[in-house]
Amino acid sequence: MLHKCANPACSNVFRRLSEGKLFQVETEYLEPSSPGKPGAPRSPRSARKVEHYWLCNQCSSFLTLTFERGRGMITVPLPANGGRKTVAAVELGDIQPATGPAYTAGIRNQR
Repeated sequence: MLHKCANPACSNVFRRLSEGKLFQVETEYLEPSSPGKPGAPRSPRSARKVEHYWLCNQCSSFLTLTFERGRGMITVPLPANGGRKTVAAVELGDIQPATGPAYTAGIRNQR
């Protein structure tokens, strides 16, 4: 079951199908044949599996998912089409706690 956004840098929790983009991926795995069983085929059998991934609204506006051999499903930026979304990495030591009347009023308005 899905539990959070497929973007490793995002902590948004999956709640509704209408919020974000759901990706359904069918994968094919080769199962080795069982040696020693009479009548067993000599070539490997393929088994199909359906997996689901979800990107939240914020992440799906600038990311999509793709499969990369050796790494699995990864996030990649969407091609630029007019609008640009830039993301900056910050060190945790650089983050200052939000304080002041504007912050406090924002908390009251969200409840």
